[in-house]
Amino acid sequence: MANGLFSGSSARKRVLETPLEDQVSELRDEIASLAKVLSQIGADTAKDARARASGASKEVRSRAHDVRDTAEAGLHDLIANGEQLFAELRGRYASTEKQVRHTVRQHPVATLGAAAALGLLVAALIRS
Repeated sequence: MANGLFSGSSARKRVLETPLEDQVSELRDEIASLAKVLSQIGADTAKDARARASGASKEVRSRAHDVRDTAEAGLHDLIANGEQLFAELRGRYASTEKQVRHTVRQHPVATLGAAAALGLLVAALIRS
């Protein structure tokens, strides 16, 4: 036995006794109600999707901010290390310059001979 909308005898009598216009009106009301329910489901789904997208956007911004902070901290450390290395090299250069001046003053003839030898070596390399 079928359990559909029109399966019972009382349902058949009701359908046959109810005017067609009333049946159409009922169907329209049911379709309007169904459309309203589907519209509400769609609105709820869209609202949920917007909320999830907003949460994901906030998380991405937070992670990007953290990465930027880490990069800035690394850059500051790199700059500080570079400045320290530059100061150390400047100190070594000043020390070496003092040693060279001291050696040149103590041994001027040897310095001229070394400079001449270096000049001859460079000239020989350039000719090759």
